[in-house]
Amino acid sequence: MTKSRALSKAMKGIEELAQYSFKNMCLVHAPPYRSLYAGGAGIAYTFWKAACILDEAKWLDYARFWIDHVIAAPEDERIIKLPEKPMETVEIQVKDSLLFGNRGIDFVRALIAYAQDDRPILEKALENYTAPESKRLTQQEFLQGIAGRLVGCALLYRETGEASLKKYGDSIAKDLTATAEVSNGVVPWPNNHKLGFAHGRAGNYYALLLWSKETGYPLPEWVLTGLKQYAKSGRKHKYGISWPIDERDERGYMDSWCNGAPGLILLWTLAYNLYKDPLFLETARATGEYCIHKTNYHLGHLCCGAAGVSYALLSLNRIDPSGPWLEYAFHYADFAEHGSIIKLWRLGLYSGLAGIICLMLDLQNPKEAEQPVVEG
Repeated sequence: MTKSRALSKAMKGIEELAQYSFKNMCLVHAPPYRSLYAGGAGIAYTFWKAACILDEAKWLDYARFWIDHVIAAPEDERIIKLPEKPMETVEIQVKDSLLFGNRGIDFVRALIAYAQDDRPILEKALENYTAPESKRLTQQEFLQGIAGRLVGCALLYRETGEASLKKYGDSIAKDLTATAEVSNGVVPWPNNHKLGFAHGRAGNYYALLLWSKETGYPLPEWVLTGLKQYAKSGRKHKYGISWPIDERDERGYMDSWCNGAPGLILLWTLAYNLYKDPLFLETARATGEYCIHKTNYHLGHLCCGAAGVSYALLSLNRIDPSGPWLEYAFHYADFAEHGSIIKLWRLGLYSGLAGIICLMLDLQNPKEAEQPVVEG
């Protein structure tokens, strides 16, 4: 993969997305139709990112067109079928999830309104995003819980600087730390045995670190202690280290952003940026070493495939530019270009074309590359 080829791929993809309307997407996609993860909000985000990177206002108009139709569409059902496993269903948190729910839709709406200097729409989107919950939040994870909402809040605060986001973010950061239930052994969130980014402790840690980085929010002492313990718990392989999906099952590994080593790289690079502890740099390098020796990425998309690996290596390259990470980030972009995607979510941000477009756009300036809705 070269920069010119990546740009060509991005432009071809964005032109393909531009041929669809929200209504047409619903005809070829499975639900949820509105979501950031696989639906219209993710496509709107991709047009917004294209407008920012390419400095072309027409893509911002497309972004606004898509998000307006998403807002107007009926709310997604809470129970959806997984497209690749039609016999399995999952309950999505429609009201609160960043990647699957209404908070994510207002996250994108706010980014677009801010870019268009549309103050009334921005205020409405932020009002919705920061609306208080009727009861204390208990679900912790990034994909559908507190951690995801806190990451979204941090990214919006970085972009807009709005005071309402600071107040809301502080409150949910407090909730997330309250659910940690730290004991003398310093194992936070002991009832969540998942170790990855999307569903596990990595995403929880990442959310707190990002909020602290963007706002100066004071983190409890156990965060650093726990992170060091977590870093040292990586399982050694022939090349590098990684963590199992679940700490109770040493046989279960994934090599994806959602449940595997690429997601952990994002955590260790952020931890190093915040604390400058060499342990986190060493851990990030060892996790990267594991990733670059995995060559069986038949999946291309962002959540479970090569696009997520490429973004992780781009992140690692920013703190360790003397390593081989940038070369391999472009290498895994090749896998992303040719890998399979989730057919019934094929246009989506984390499931298909939109996420690959974002990667190809970010490869034009690797030092500024940020994984969608996680880093930027």
